[in-house]
Amino acid sequence: MTSALALHAARAALVSSLLLPLAACPSGADAGEGSAGSSSSGTNATTTSDDTTTTDASVTASTTVSTSASTTVSTTDASSEGGSSSTAADSSSGSTTSSCPVGTIDCPCDTEGHCDEATICVDGTCEAVVDCGVDGYEPNDDEASAVDLGELGDGDDPGSFAGELDHASDEDWYTYQGLDNVGLPPGVAPARTLMTDGGLRLCKFLQCTDDAAEAVVSCPDGSEATDSPSGRHGCCANDSIAMPDFDCTGTLDDSARVWIRVDQGQAQCVEYTVSYEF
Repeated sequence: MTSALALHAARAALVSSLLLPLAACPSGADAGEGSAGSSSSGTNATTTSDDTTTTDASVTASTTVSTSASTTVSTTDASSEGGSSSTAADSSSGSTTSSCPVGTIDCPCDTEGHCDEATICVDGTCEAVVDCGVDGYEPNDDEASAVDLGELGDGDDPGSFAGELDHASDEDWYTYQGLDNVGLPPGVAPARTLMTDGGLRLCKFLQCTDDAAEAVVSCPDGSEATDSPSGRHGCCANDSIAMPDFDCTGTLDDSARVWIRVDQGQAQCVEYTVSYEF
């Protein structure tokens, strides 16, 4: 009986000794991990080789995560900078391609209708200057330098002249003395007939020969009342003009000095012919 009890005690001791390490393992593992988490270097001298392996693995995993996160942020920043640079480049490229400097050839004229040297403003766009034909009446670009065509009476055959406007700002001026031959038909009715190969404007202005008389001008339909730079009354139109109601007040003599202006050519080198009578 005594030997049986002793044998039972020995077995119990043996089982206890086997179970004790198993129960201690989880505790030891937790302790190892806790030690690794709270200390940045080293472990206790009593740490087992298994604990060391676990700790190294934990550190490696932490490093991998940290490196990956850093790489992701860096990549995002680089992508953002690249996108910004691309956008700026695109914007710059678009501006360069679509810009057309004002006043240069094939680009808009400036607000006053001017262009750079060797170009001319034609219908709002700067064009290269074209060499036009020789106009034998030049220079006649203002009222003071108008070409004198002589005298023409109210019963005479019409006179005529031909010229050419070089560009939109070019003007050609002509003048003649109109004589009122009293009693001769059809009476004073100054008329201008315009023939041209392009758009332009025809104006006429009058001043009574008798300085005491004032010229009364009635502009026909399709024309507008306009004064010359010197203040002489007249009419302008984009076509032929007649003044059936012209009169010099206070006198029976309606003789007058007439000025004709051709201007506002809508292209370069616009040729024209004007037939006129008094």
